[in-house]
Amino acid sequence: MMTKDRLLAVLERWEPVIGLEIHTELTSTRTKMFCGCPVAFGGEPNTRVCPVCLGLPGALPVPNAYAIEQTVLAGLATGCEIARRSLFHRKQYFYPDMPKDYQISQYDLPFCAGGEVTVEIAGEAASQRKEGGVDEERRVRLTDVGYNARIGITRIHLEEDTGKMVHVGGSEGRLAGATKSLVDFNRAGTPLIELVTEPDIRTPAEARAFAQKLRLIWLTLGISDCNMEEGSMRVDANVSLRRRGESEFGTKTEIKNMNSFKSLHDGLAYEIVRQAEVLESGGRVVQETRHFDAGAKRTSATRSKEEAHDYRYFPEPDMVPFEFDDEFIERVRARLPELPDARKMRFVEEWGLPPHDASVIASDLEMAEFFEAAVNIGGPERAKAVSNVMLNDLSAHLNARGIALSESRIVPSMVVELVELVEAATISSKQAKEVFADMAETGDSPAAIVEIKGMRQVSDTGAIEAVVTRILDENPNKVEEYRAGKTGLIGFFVGQVMREMGGQANPKVVNEVLARMLEG
Repeated sequence: MMTKDRLLAVLERWEPVIGLEIHTELTSTRTKMFCGCPVAFGGEPNTRVCPVCLGLPGALPVPNAYAIEQTVLAGLATGCEIARRSLFHRKQYFYPDMPKDYQISQYDLPFCAGGEVTVEIAGEAASQRKEGGVDEERRVRLTDVGYNARIGITRIHLEEDTGKMVHVGGSEGRLAGATKSLVDFNRAGTPLIELVTEPDIRTPAEARAFAQKLRLIWLTLGISDCNMEEGSMRVDANVSLRRRGESEFGTKTEIKNMNSFKSLHDGLAYEIVRQAEVLESGGRVVQETRHFDAGAKRTSATRSKEEAHDYRYFPEPDMVPFEFDDEFIERVRARLPELPDARKMRFVEEWGLPPHDASVIASDLEMAEFFEAAVNIGGPERAKAVSNVMLNDLSAHLNARGIALSESRIVPSMVVELVELVEAATISSKQAKEVFADMAETGDSPAAIVEIKGMRQVSDTGAIEAVVTRILDENPNKVEEYRAGKTGLIGFFVGQVMREMGGQANPKVVNEVLARMLEG
């Protein structure tokens, strides 16, 4: 069983070298990469196919111009250089889910190359990083408990996706024990971008943070729904180990079938410990592809790892090379939205949000858009109060229900109205939590809930003074104890007043009146 302590112990002696290959379907396109078949998830098997995506004799591919633009947009968003000249290649291999027995992909002239993404690693995840690596310049310390990691991007290339295998009769749909295997070609030919990182990642936490950050960027661009459960975003990892302080790379293995961010972290953690145990026992790591079993949280060998020459790449003979001029690149660049890092900085610099709050909100596209809408309604002066409600009450509600923000009854105007009720001392902050629970359940406005339940606070000083006078008269001994120095009794008096007034007295005014009258 892989444990956190075992991983940390291995990281003391060994430095992992990790690179990711992240495949993302361009689900924003209406049609496949080289034909007019529609792009959609699921459906009756083998109904969205044609002679082109099935690779029938005589069928010729026609490239999807919009998918090419989306790929260039992805490259610009991640700081890549856009190739002025590029082309497609044929990648030769036989798998049952590849109808043509080759894949139209890119080889040595991808559309995008040489970018970089910075991820923040903080809290417990930062403990995985150990000093003594050979590339410390790529890790900039932020605080005692966090740092930034700059992850280089080797390339982003565009290709067509494969079909989908369905193994019947096996364990959990896998090949082992299956009595028959079926293939659905509906997905075959879907535009797919593959981002390959430099071997700059040093911990499972960094790998997970990078994949999460990339997903957020792709969602912000609107190029994909990045649904990992449906396979529109898939992550493979290459990992090797070297002794701390050494510069030479070890033998790498590739891990597949990591269909969630947790699986990515767990798969890497297991493989790092496994390789360390092999090396420390005098064995050697074999270059191979390994399958990650999320249930058992372990990897197992599936096949030897192919090299580029095994695929016998050659230029796609049915398409001419692509020539991109400055006008085309700048036209695509003009489509770039505000990216997550820039949005976070704006939340801090323009709206005064603490960096931690800004980072949490900006790291979720739905939350960020909700927050912006609320601040635009309530004004920048309420940004911090709005973020408090979102990061506490709203997040707790979504987690408890297991739902997305878009599935809740809460809308931005309701959060602003709740903040305004507290600001106006109409309700207390404690009452606000009760109101939030009701509006999350019913969808009613905060003001309506306050009126229906009679929760409006009493802030009338005269009314509160009358109750305080009566409470003090009824408890002369405690008044004397307070005046003798037992000031902790203020809580007793506050509780008595609040009970007498049905919990509707303004606590701030109650405390002020009590302090004045007890001192007097």
